[in-house]
Amino acid sequence: MARKPPSGRYVVRSASAVIAFWIGMVVLLVVVGSPIAQADWSLLWFVLAPSLLLAWVLWIALYRPAVHYDADRAVVVNLGRRHILPWSHVTGVRQGIGLIFDLDAGKSVIAAGVPARRQPGNIMSGLDRRTRPTHDFHQDAEILDGVRRAAATATEAVTAKWDVVPLLIGALLVLAVAAEFLVRS
Repeated sequence: MARKPPSGRYVVRSASAVIAFWIGMVVLLVVVGSPIAQADWSLLWFVLAPSLLLAWVLWIALYRPAVHYDADRAVVVNLGRRHILPWSHVTGVRQGIGLIFDLDAGKSVIAAGVPARRQPGNIMSGLDRRTRPTHDFHQDAEILDGVRRAAATATEAVTAKWDVVPLLIGALLVLAVAAEFLVRS
């Protein structure tokens, strides 16, 4: 699912993961909203921290992973990590379970939250290697070459860093849930 904001930047993420995220959020809203509607404050305080932790897990695992890209770079957001890939350092983009960015340093970065198109025939159980249709995944390589040539003057380096703030929020929520269960037991 690609979305183009007005600034010329694109965001690609799994549509099925986004749908699962919103279904989970609606369920959590019902879980937290029910004690509020019944004015049962002790039950609200009991379900609030675990619900916030589950909402964080759904957000960091289903909604947040994406590939943000523009004319200069691709930013791969994985579970707890962020990779900034200037197009001048990307030598190829392959399709596996997710998109795989091959870099000029010989490394590969997998965009785990972004599914790639399936190869024709992989779903059909009646097809085998002799009858499976072939697909040339490099048929659009000239598009990547054009982007790489346009970004050839980029001096930005490939960087990978931990997403400290979201991981810290998750750690605090885990501590809150643990503290709540220790107090209640």
